[in-house]
Amino acid sequence: MELKGIAASAGYALGHVCFLKEISNDFAATVLPEQREAERERFLAAQVKARLALEELKEKAAKTMGAHQAEVFAAHQMMLEDPTLMEGIFEKIDSASASAEAAVSETVETIAAMFSAMNDDYMRERAADIKDIGLRLLRILQGIEDAAAYQGILAAQDLLPSDTASLDLDKVFGFVTALGGKTSHSSILARAAGIPAVVGLGAQLAELKDGDMLIVDGHAGSVLVNPAQEVIEEYRLRQQREKQLAARLAEIAHLPSVTTDGYEVELAANIGTPENMTKAVAAGAEGVGLFRTEFLFLDKTSVPTEEEQYQAYKTVLEALPKGKIVIRTLDAGGDKQLSFIGGLKEENPALGLRAIRLCLVYRDVFKTQLRALLRAGVHGNLHIMFPMIATLEELRTAKSLLQEAAAELTAEGVVHRKDVPVGIMVEVPAAAMLADELAQEVAFFSIGTNDLVQYTMAADRMNEHVATLSDYFQPPVIRLIGQVAKAAERHGKWVGMCGEMAGDVLSTPLLLGLGLTELSMNARSIPLVKYRVRQLQQTDAKELAEQVLKLSTASAIKAALENFSTRFAD
Repeated sequence: MELKGIAASAGYALGHVCFLKEISNDFAATVLPEQREAERERFLAAQVKARLALEELKEKAAKTMGAHQAEVFAAHQMMLEDPTLMEGIFEKIDSASASAEAAVSETVETIAAMFSAMNDDYMRERAADIKDIGLRLLRILQGIEDAAAYQGILAAQDLLPSDTASLDLDKVFGFVTALGGKTSHSSILARAAGIPAVVGLGAQLAELKDGDMLIVDGHAGSVLVNPAQEVIEEYRLRQQREKQLAARLAEIAHLPSVTTDGYEVELAANIGTPENMTKAVAAGAEGVGLFRTEFLFLDKTSVPTEEEQYQAYKTVLEALPKGKIVIRTLDAGGDKQLSFIGGLKEENPALGLRAIRLCLVYRDVFKTQLRALLRAGVHGNLHIMFPMIATLEELRTAKSLLQEAAAELTAEGVVHRKDVPVGIMVEVPAAAMLADELAQEVAFFSIGTNDLVQYTMAADRMNEHVATLSDYFQPPVIRLIGQVAKAAERHGKWVGMCGEMAGDVLSTPLLLGLGLTELSMNARSIPLVKYRVRQLQQTDAKELAEQVLKLSTASAIKAALENFSTRFAD
C-alpha cells in the first residue's frame, strides 16, 4: 500500500511505525472546592516541568538547528510565564473549581482565539505557539511521554514544533503526519534537522497500524506500507547511495564552484544571525548572499542601538573576511511587525508599508542602521542591499540617506567605509520590468524568488489553496528572472539569487544558463548545488535556458529540467 502526502523533508527512512499518544479529552471538568489548592499545585508542578523541558529543547535546538530555531523555544518560555496565561488558569480553578486540565485547555483556547482574530499575521502565528504550550502542559498533567521517548517512524495527527525539535535522531528515523504543509513549523524544523518527513496524509493516516513497516520517501512525498522485501532492499540501496553522495559532497565542500568549461558561480549562504556563520563556512559557503538583519529588531521594545547593530554586523564580516557579505537592510512590516513602532493597521499588509517602504517612513530607524553598517564595513567585504525596491525614486531616496549617514560619520570623525557597493533585491515584478534603469544606479541585483513568485502570481505562498500557483517554475517568473539577468549583463553588473529556488538543485542548470553568477541558499543546500555546478557545462546550461524560456507551463518546465538532470544520475 502506498500513501501520498507532501514531501516535507528529503531523505529515506525505514522502520516500524509508532504512534504519538494523543491527549485525552476525557478529563474531569471540575473538582470539589476542597481540591482547588491541589489543582493549583498540579498546574504549578506541570509548569516547572514544562519550563525545564523548554530549556533543554532550546539548548538542543541551538546545537542541532541553529540559534534562530532555538529562539522559538525561548519565546515559548516567555509565553509560559505570561501573566495573562497564569491569571486565566488560576481564575478558572479558584472561581469555577475547574480541574487543572480544564483550566489550561480553556485558557489556552481563549488566548489562541484572541491571537487568531488579530489583523496581523505575526500575531496570528502566536496562536500556534500558545497552543503548543497548552498541549505540552496537558501532556505533563496526563503523564504522557513527549516525542523524545519514541523509536521508529513516528506517526501523529500533527507534530508540534517542540515535538520535532525534541526527537532523538538515534531512535526516530522519520515522521508522518495527517496535518501540516511544506511550510509548517514542523516541516521547517525537520529540514533543519535532516529528518525525512511526509506530512498532509489526511485520512490516510488511519490506514496505518502500530508496528507496520514503513518506508518514508521524503523526496517523493510517499509512504510505502509493509512493502515487499525487494522494495525494502531497493530503498536500502537508495539510502546507501545517499550516504555515498554525502561523502562525496564533503570532499568537494571547499573546492571552487566552477563548471567543466570554466564558468564560475559564487555559492553563498543565507543567514539570520551571526551564529549561523559557522555552519555556512563549514558547508563551503564562499560568502553571504543574504544576511537578514530582522533578528536585531523583532520582539524588541526599542530600536536597537547603533553600537549593538555595529557589533552584530562586524561579527559576520570578520567571520569571513575575504568573502563577499551582502547585508540586507531592515525588511520588516507585513508579517514581521515591530513592537517599538506599534501595530500598523493595514487591510493587506503584504502590499503595504513593509521593507524599504517602512524604512523610508521611519528614517531615524533606517539611518541608525545605515550608520552601523558603514562603520562595520571597514571589517570586511560589505555589500548593502535594499529590499523590495519598486521604483527609481525609492532607490534614490535610500541611497541619499546612505550618503547622509556617511556624511554624518565623516563630520563626527568616526571611522567608516566610504565605497560600499549598493544593490537591491528584485522581488516585485515592477523592479524586474525596470531592471535596465535600476541597473544603471546599483552595483548588483539579488533576486528574491519567494516574494517574486508571490507578487507575480498573486498567490500567497502560505496558502495551500493556491500552492500550484505559488511555484517558481511558473513561466512568468522564469521570464522575469531572465529579463533581470539580461539587464544586469547589459550594464556590466552581477546578478544573484537569494530565494528558495537558488537552493533547488533541479533549477541549478537553468539559473546558470540564464546568466546568474551568484546563488545564495541555506547552508545545508550548498554542497549538493556545488556538486551539480561542477558537473555542468555552461554551454549546455545556456541551451537549456533558451529552451525553457519558450515553454508555457510550469509542468513543462519541470519536465524539461528533470529530463536534463537525468544525465547526472548519481
